Amino acid sequence: MLVSAIVCTHRLDNYPNLVEAVDSLLSQTHTEMEVIVAVDGDAKLYEKVSAHYGGNKAVKAVLLKESVGVSGARNVGVKAAKGDIIAFIDDDATAEKGWIENLLSAYREYDAAAVGGKVLPVWLGDKPDYLPEELYWLVGITHQGFAEEKVVEVRNTFGPNMSFKKEVFKKAGMFNENLGFARKGTSYIQAEEPEFALRMRRELGKGVIYNPRAVVYHKIPPAKVKVGLLLKRAFYQGYSKALLKKLSISADSVATERSYLKALLFEYIPGRLKRFYRLSELKKLLMLFACIGAVGLGFVYGYVKRA
Repeated sequence: MLVSAIVCTHRLDNYPNLVEAVDSLLSQTHTEMEVIVAVDGDAKLYEKVSAHYGGNKAVKAVLLKESVGVSGARNVGVKAAKGDIIAFIDDDATAEKGWIENLLSAYREYDAAAVGGKVLPVWLGDKPDYLPEELYWLVGITHQGFAEEKVVEVRNTFGPNMSFKKEVFKKAGMFNENLGFARKGTSYIQAEEPEFALRMRRELGKGVIYNPRAVVYHKIPPAKVKVGLLLKRAFYQGYSKALLKKLSISADSVATERSYLKALLFEYIPGRLKRFYRLSELKKLLMLFACIGAVGLGFVYGYVKRA
């Protein structure tokens, strides 16, 4: 089974991380694959990638003449892909050697339309003592409470670790280019993964299979975990979910978020309150409350603005 692994990239200063990401794909235990590097609007970066991997037929670089954002870059990668399965990984992540093999095992065993896996952190600085595991989704890491530690169906997995049968794009369409991180105008709007997964479920009647054995490691620099940026991301998460709800793809597009909020309020936060006498626990509690408030504010703002 041919697998097309797509890496979207747009920053020349991230080139060393990109090379590590691509090399981790080239060293997979599953060898029937191609790697597509979708370069979003940076000709110099495209030239550098092309020169570095020019002698490797398994790597193909495609250039978008102008920056269109991650969803647009993914769509260009999908159109260039020849594989039966199309997998996605970020340009600041690396895959375990058995990543593709574990994704494929779930396709075979569960007749899946889409499979994703676990995203684990690689802290490039000190791990922040104020960031609780329940909020790891703010930095693109599989968070506490995401799913059980077994193969299970979920609405969607995170962008650094997801894959789909190519036929899914023929039936459900492409990624919504009005959603997803972009440089122009929509820099922090997200929700492209759940929006696409909801369309897939509507058209195919299937969700995403989560296989925690399919592991990707996501690099987290210190700048990404600054309190101000975390709160900004939380606000735009709420804003993005308001957009998702307005799209009315399903009867309850934000059921996953509602269920997780309930778990936070009645399980995770009460558990941490029992240990609030520890300074680190107090910091995490304060961050939890602040981010929940920011998400709620973003959701209300987005809902009213888009009304």
